[in-house]
Amino acid sequence: MSATDDGTRGPPTDAAVSDEAVTDSDGAEELTLVEAVCDGLHTEMARDDSVMVLGEDVGKNGGVFRATEALYEEYGADRVVDTPLAESGIVGASIGLSLAGMRPVAEMQFMGFSYPAFDQLVSHAARLRARSRGQYSVPMVVRMPYGGGIKAPEHHSESKEAFFAHEPGLKVVTPST
Repeated sequence: MSATDDGTRGPPTDAAVSDEAVTDSDGAEELTLVEAVCDGLHTEMARDDSVMVLGEDVGKNGGVFRATEALYEEYGADRVVDTPLAESGIVGASIGLSLAGMRPVAEMQFMGFSYPAFDQLVSHAARLRARSRGQYSVPMVVRMPYGGGIKAPEHHSESKEAFFAHEPGLKVVTPST
């Protein structure tokens, strides 16, 4: 995300460079999915100090698709955490942070990399509320880009959302604009 002269935020796009925002026929500003995700993260982090982002390259690099651009500069290293390339560690840490009162947004670079974190997601994050009879909740989001479109190798284009959609305790949400 880059700040424009008028102080608004938005991922660097041709529209951000011009003086006019791109709008649809109803006059609403048009956003790409990545721009909408980025804007949503900024909005929630500004609204709630317990929201944080962690994942590979989410900090100084702004995420693999720039969805976390400018979060590090705006919210600092305590709320935007670059992690090692260890998906099970990212999800496990997010579960612990949730139990400690934070609302982490864990980012995996691609859905195809979720397999190492599968046990953490389905055995712990999804089941802890039921297992504790409602005593504990795990208020976290795991963001995973999925599907084709970038002509990438196998682990960069998988669509495994059905695995997660059929797991009690997990909710799958797909953004649209």
